[in-house]
Amino acid sequence: MRPQVILVVVTLALLGVLAALPLGEGSSWPCCDNCGICNRMIPPKCRCNDISPHGCHPKCNKCVTNTLTAAGDDDGTGPVRAYYCADMITNFCKRRCSPAPAAAFLGEVF
Repeated sequence: MRPQVILVVVTLALLGVLAALPLGEGSSWPCCDNCGICNRMIPPKCRCNDISPHGCHPKCNKCVTNTLTAAGDDDGTGPVRAYYCADMITNFCKRRCSPAPAAAFLGEVF
């Protein structure tokens, strides 16, 4: 066989093996559904505006707690605590935490 043919066969075999390997699991954080401010660095450092009633991710360094109350709240539920991470993280808004709504892909208005 000619050397070029051998190289092509080996390359195709290697690509087949790599395609059959499972993809690695990505980390679950940082991710953001509601991106806040970003600076002009490349890559950008951003702050996420996602809020959670359960607290921040353990890797968040600046977890901010807000106490929310509704005006005229007489049902006895009391104030609600909401948490968000105030860290400025590189590529914070690059990956969503939850799947994007289908309407975003169809060009529909929410």
